[in-house]
Amino acid sequence: MTSGKPVKSHSAIPSSESKPRERTQLDTNEAYRRGVKLLHEKCKALQRSNERLVFRLHRVQKMTRSRARDVEFLKAKLDSLGDEWRTAPDPMDVKEEGEE
Repeated sequence: MTSGKPVKSHSAIPSSESKPRERTQLDTNEAYRRGVKLLHEKCKALQRSNERLVFRLHRVQKMTRSRARDVEFLKAKLDSLGDEWRTAPDPMDVKEEGEE
């Protein structure tokens, strides 16, 4: 039960010549896929590293602000108690006995 139309061949190139070309193209595509996947993994690792650095930076900034508040509080408290901390000698300038 044929329609009477001639059967078309899929390719004018003999099958022995088309397979290496297709295989080469598949290998090339697979190499690109592997490269893209590797690049994607490196980008994700870099993103995680950046997020850790940003978190650390925010934590250090918070600690710095807290320290500055503590220093200001201590200065105000010492001033309110009448401590002469502003005129006290610097401990680094005081020589220990026997030192010259």
